[in-house]
Amino acid sequence: MEFPLIRLPDVPKIQIIQLMSIGERIKLALSSRKMENYLAWVFKNHVLDVDCTIKLRGNTSFIGIDLKWMLCLNRLEEGCENPDFIKVEELKPWIDEKSAMIERTFNVFIRLQKVLPCQLTQLVVTLNVEPTPILKILSYPCVANLTGVHFYGGTVKRNELDAIMEWRKENTIQYIVVKDNEIPLDYRHPNAFRFTGVVYGDARWISLEDLLSMRNFYRPIFSVNNFSMKDLNTFIKYWINCEENMFKYLLIDYKNINLSELMKDITVLKGFRSEKPFYLIASNSTENQLVLTIRLIEHTESQILNELDFSVQYANKPHKFRRGGTLPAWTREYRILGRLARKRWLEEEMITVGISIEEIKELDDLEEELTVEEVRMIDGIMTVQEKLGTPLSRGGDATITRSRGNMIRPKRTKNMTKEKLADIKMQLERVKNGN
Repeated sequence: MEFPLIRLPDVPKIQIIQLMSIGERIKLALSSRKMENYLAWVFKNHVLDVDCTIKLRGNTSFIGIDLKWMLCLNRLEEGCENPDFIKVEELKPWIDEKSAMIERTFNVFIRLQKVLPCQLTQLVVTLNVEPTPILKILSYPCVANLTGVHFYGGTVKRNELDAIMEWRKENTIQYIVVKDNEIPLDYRHPNAFRFTGVVYGDARWISLEDLLSMRNFYRPIFSVNNFSMKDLNTFIKYWINCEENMFKYLLIDYKNINLSELMKDITVLKGFRSEKPFYLIASNSTENQLVLTIRLIEHTESQILNELDFSVQYANKPHKFRRGGTLPAWTREYRILGRLARKRWLEEEMITVGISIEEIKELDDLEEELTVEEVRMIDGIMTVQEKLGTPLSRGGDATITRSRGNMIRPKRTKNMTKEKLADIKMQLERVKNGN
């Protein structure tokens, strides 16, 4: 005997609905206007942790949910059926047959959002399928509240780029993608670097000054670009001294890498996690103890550019990847960076103006400590292997002065000439050897 779900009391009815899959909830909403309104009431203040993507690509447009469920806005080709697909025939209660595909898709999305409020909502537009009115698309009220708009292929005019940039709203999570098309080399807009994240497939218009101006970016991606190694070296040095949050993750494509030029005059340590190499650089903000990690991602396919993968991590917390997953913290490597920075400063001072006896002894101790830690120069970069859970041979940062990771400014003591330095160092060696 069948019993209509709508006739159950609210408590058991809601419990049953919560046990349903996403597809079952959508089909339940499609069963009647009364049930659709009831689901909209149930989920009015409950945003679900799911990702909803509107894909506009002509007659094959659809709405996807969590890369599994699909609401098909047109008839599927034979053999493409899937139990997780909701066919256009099932969507008829939500479709106006007289409307164009773009309007039809947005209307379905609006009704879907009422019964299944999704946390992340994105619009993905393929421009080279058919003429697509970007300005009209961005004018739809439902687009204003999305978390991402992505435009692939085709041609994006300057005024259309401006409209994409002006889609931005204050204090909201918003991502944009403009990829597989060209952006004018002289293009500028004040919102271009003010989104949560961006992907610019053509980033040749982006200058070094633009990189240095970034603030509170979560994930910018710059594909084809005109950055030189010298530009990126300047960018890294700027990050070292910047007191503000510039970004969390950053991807920059490159054709040829020159590590010597990229890391020139920077204290850098090559470390490893799960046998994967990372280039580590400490921020001068010792209060936050931040580490800039850089990975070189190389692709075997010639048509895909290699990538410099930057991320900012807390030294004493697990390394977090953008797409999930963690690695052990860089605590030990961060301390080693402090020792390397101090050693480098002492060596430069010894050559230029001379250092005190106490500083000579400190330099000697630093060299011994780094040897114990098995820090070696390999291919011009100081390198240390992964050695988790093992503290440094000396005490914490209080034992060795480390005021800043790359720019040390210790308190000066009595200086001496280079000739006296060499003589004193020789005497120290004799004392150590018992002569």
